[in-house]
Amino acid sequence: MPRRVILFLFVAAAQLAVPAWMLVGHERVRKDGAVFLFRTAPVDPRDPFRGEYVRLNFEAQQGSWTAPDAGTMEYGQRNAFALLDTDSLGYARITALVDHAPDNGPYIPIRYWTMGDEGTVNSLELPFDRYYLEEGDGPKTEALLAPDWSSGSPSTPLPAHAVVRILHGQAVITDLVVGERSIHDWLKDPPKEASPAATSVLTGS
Repeated sequence: MPRRVILFLFVAAAQLAVPAWMLVGHERVRKDGAVFLFRTAPVDPRDPFRGEYVRLNFEAQQGSWTAPDAGTMEYGQRNAFALLDTDSLGYARITALVDHAPDNGPYIPIRYWTMGDEGTVNSLELPFDRYYLEEGDGPKTEALLAPDWSSGSPSTPLPAHAVVRILHGQAVITDLVVGERSIHDWLKDPPKEASPAATSVLTGS
């Protein structure tokens, strides 16, 4: 067999192996990862280049932590690892930021911004912020979670959280729960307790 053909087959096999390995790792996290509940608030449900999803913000992203190398950095973006725990209600919280992946305990890689030598981190970026849905379900989910303005003033949307599986620093969102129900259940069975605006979008009326 010509050498160029062998090289081509090797490169093709390597290119196919990478996504396959990523898929295996993804499924392992879904199966064996520890479950954490992250309180959420949706932002932007659509991206024409990536498909349809709900973009999420998380309460755990805001807080006050000491930067791993406080006092030694100028303003800018840095990478670190966030140690995880749960609060008294069972929701995920970040207890500390460290510069190396820990040997034990749940953690995730994050990005954060520093303000010179102050050493305090008040906002950070998690490695997950999108929950993908079937075509057409992104706007429905956003409508369900958004405040209702039909009365002239905004109402409080139903509480929501993402179910996240975490294993060795890898994280996968496995569900979006709204008012104690999976978003998939809400989409199949439009909720009677949803706002008029959300019910209209969910039912297509």
